Formats: sequence, C-alpha cells, structure tokens
Amino acid sequence: MSFKNESFAVLLKPGEVQPAIERAAQYARFAPEIRVTAIRIINEFNDKNRDDIKRRVSAEFEGLRRTFPAIKNFEIKVLFSENVPEAFVKECAEGDYSMAIISANKRNTIKDLFVSTIDSNVMRSCPVPLLVVKDVNSASAQGKAILIAIDFEESSHLRALDERLVNAAKDFAQRFNGEVHVVNCVSPLNRGLMSGDTGLSKFVAGGTVSRMNIHQSIVEEFARAHDIPLDHTHVVEGRVDEEIPRLCDRLEARMVCMGSNPKSSFLGSINSSACELVLEQIRGDVFIVNTAHLDQKD
Repeated sequence: MSFKNESFAVLLKPGEVQPAIERAAQYARFAPEIRVTAIRIINEFNDKNRDDIKRRVSAEFEGLRRTFPAIKNFEIKVLFSENVPEAFVKECAEGDYSMAIISANKRNTIKDLFVSTIDSNVMRSCPVPLLVVKDVNSASAQGKAILIAIDFEESSHLRALDERLVNAAKDFAQRFNGEVHVVNCVSPLNRGLMSGDTGLSKFVAGGTVSRMNIHQSIVEEFARAHDIPLDHTHVVEGRVDEEIPRLCDRLEARMVCMGSNPKSSFLGSINSSACELVLEQIRGDVFIVNTAHLDQKD
C-alpha cells in the first residue's frame, strides 16, 4: 500500500482521547491528500433521539477537526447500531477504504480473555488492512524496526499476503525513517498442541539439515527477493504469541505487520487469537491483513 490517494476509516472511541485519529493525523502530515473518515457508532439510541445525537456528534467533530489540522480531508460519519464491531466491519466492506484504524481496548480482567472486545471482533473480520493502535506515543519512544511476521509453512503460507505485508512495511518505514525486519516464526510441528518436537532435522542431498537451518535459508531467500538486508532477518522457534513479543522487545520494534488466518490452528500459525495476544504483549502498533478477505480490494 501507499499513503498517496488513500482513504482511512477510523473508529472513534467515546471520550476525548482518540489514539486512532492521532495516528491518522501523523500519516496525513506526510501525505495531506489522505482522506480520513471518522466513524462514530452509536449503540444506545431510539428513533426519537437520532437527530439530536447526530447534531451533538457533529458539533463534537468540529472540535476534533480543529485539534488535528494536519488532516486536510476530514469527515464524520454517524452510524446507529447495537453491534459496534459489526457495523464498523460492514462500513469498511461497503466503503471505499484502503485501511482501517482502531484503538486497542485495555483488558482489565480475566473475563476479557474470553469475552471479545470491540477491537478483537474487528481484528477477526476486518475486510481491509487494519492498524491497531495501543498508545499513540509508543512508536516515537521505540526504535526503528518495523517487523514483518510470517509463517512460511506451506499449509498457511500465501505469497499474496507476503507482498501486501512487505509493501505496507516498506511504506511505513519510508514515512517514519524505519527499518524493515522479517521474522520467520517456526511453529511447533504438532500444531494441535502448544508444545512439540521442534528440533527435528531433514535429510537433504545425503546430509542432515536442521529444521531451523532450512527456515533460515527460506527467510534469507525471501529477504533477497524483497531487498531486505540479511542482518534484518530472524528465525524464532515456538509459539507466535510468545516469540514475536520477545523479538519485539529485543528490537524495540515500533510496529508488527502480520497476517491473520482464521483457519489456522490454535496458536500455531498466525491466527486471530495469536494476533490479539501479540497485541497485548508489545508496545507498538499492529498492522493486520486478514487472509479471508485477501482477494478483496487488491
């Protein structure tokens, strides 16, 4: 993706703090032609108070417009729905948007691990590339690394997804003086379990080559094909939700770009649950492309 002539759908949160809008404004400083639609979804309403609500939200939006003058093409859309994530996903699917931006909700109780929050539901079904912002100030406090997380296992690997993630990461890096890194996350061989024998080797041309060496060769070949320095390649072994946050800490990564595959097994390949757990454990943003909608809006 490129920020030129792009259109962002940004989900507004109740209250004055709007991390997603702040991130959109940062991008608009580099590309003033970006169109930003602030989407406010009202889930408590009745037929009598809709017009009053619209007037109030529109008045509040004028204050938001003054707060973020960098967004030159800025508009508000008010939607009424009892199901906020469903309404936002529907708007993203029907509108002409190249990317959606939302703010991550904080999980405060053990209940939050089992009850989907708004951001979780959007992450699982968003039909356009999605940027999830935890803390708008975190990126500036982090290093330059923009990490692309890929599972190269044949059962879940899509080249179209690779290209989408690489193009996005390079564009983010160009805008924010970043450095693209790629991590090949080697999942446990027994994908149905959270443990497995990951130290197996393969016989190649009469010799024995370790599984990690095979994956190192794969990621280096990928890096050469996409002009990524070889010293920016990484191979980690284990669960995605554990190894990617660990690498992010070491690199002080400002962003992780990853695909979400709803068909992949539990915490093996990069599935929706793993994306959510990665988000919880890193300090930067997460950029997600949902493979279920990969053929849309290419």
